[in-house]
Amino acid sequence: MEQVPRRRQSLAVALPGTLTLDIPHLREKTSRIGLVARILATFRVDQAIIYPDQKNQKALEESKLFEKVLRFQETPQYLRKHLFRMDPELKYAGVLPPLRSPHHPNREEPRIGQLREAVVVSSGLNSRVDAGFNSTVEIRSSLEKSERLTVRITRTSPMLEGEQADMSRLHIYWGFKVNRETRSLGEIIKGGHQDLSISTSKKGADIRQAMERLREKWRTSSQTLLVFGSPREGVPEILARESASISELDFNLNAIPTQGVETVRTEEALLGTLAVLNLLEED
Repeated sequence: MEQVPRRRQSLAVALPGTLTLDIPHLREKTSRIGLVARILATFRVDQAIIYPDQKNQKALEESKLFEKVLRFQETPQYLRKHLFRMDPELKYAGVLPPLRSPHHPNREEPRIGQLREAVVVSSGLNSRVDAGFNSTVEIRSSLEKSERLTVRITRTSPMLEGEQADMSRLHIYWGFKVNRETRSLGEIIKGGHQDLSISTSKKGADIRQAMERLREKWRTSSQTLLVFGSPREGVPEILARESASISELDFNLNAIPTQGVETVRTEEALLGTLAVLNLLEED
């Protein structure tokens, strides 16, 4: 696919671990997570943070499922056999839509300078990695077996050789990372390195009225955190239970004002909010 530039600032999205708790069947749970993954990749999100919005065993199990399916979909198909075992919770992975982000390439011949996600399959003085080609790629360094990394192809003949890519210097968007947190949402907000934090809520300020101030902050931010509530509770209610306050964020916004339905689902709010913020990116 055509390479697209990464965002000027890093963008992390915090999502509740109980995102799929209201769905009874694993197939539909998997489908909802698949939609979330597509939205994250479409709008060039760098990191998906899954936070614990409830403290009970069922919520914990739900957040682990969320993480597992999201990681599975984020992983290129040719690496899944190395990183995932047969798992009943991945029974309906076939309903997941193809991600088709830059790090999920179509089958192609290797070329010098090409970037690929890879997994170390053998390690010694040099290492060999599976990067989805007909033969493995040799890396002239000792790496841990089963480690996942991004490689750049440096030679195609007489054998494939590559080097580990420095992702901090990559100027194109290369997909999102997944991180399941044990800290509460309030702790994530207080302990983060973001210089711009935004929550979304039906009770938040109309985004149209806040747009000018938001645009100014967006232009100067280097790390943005975007927070979403759960199917049962909004961000203000979740924070209130943790003795935290919505005022600790820079913005609490209603990104879908005058909504035509009684409730906006989390994945719908995610899509709508990122679409609006994308206008700021292009502004």
